[in-house]
Amino acid sequence: MANFEITPERRDEILLAVVQKIEKYDLITPTLFFLQMGKPLSFVTGQALFAVAPFGSLFVKEQLLEELSHLLSDRENVERLMTMLETRDIERRAKK
Repeated sequence: MANFEITPERRDEILLAVVQKIEKYDLITPTLFFLQMGKPLSFVTGQALFAVAPFGSLFVKEQLLEELSHLLSDRENVERLMTMLETRDIERRAKK
């Protein structure tokens, strides 16, 4: 696996894509619940993604999976993802 840094722009691009996919399947609330419960284990979760990367690459690009693994290993990025999901949920509810 490559040793690389993810730029803030790329980080935001990846997180936005994740938020859009979660919203598409109407899974914002369960995802927030899962992220909140798993926040203390964010590093372990990120490392687990590395372990499944060979299999996950059947469904998504390997580089994206590696980047997501790096992002989710950092609790700050988990918080950022949760904030983005909460904002999207508020916007969605306001439209109803």
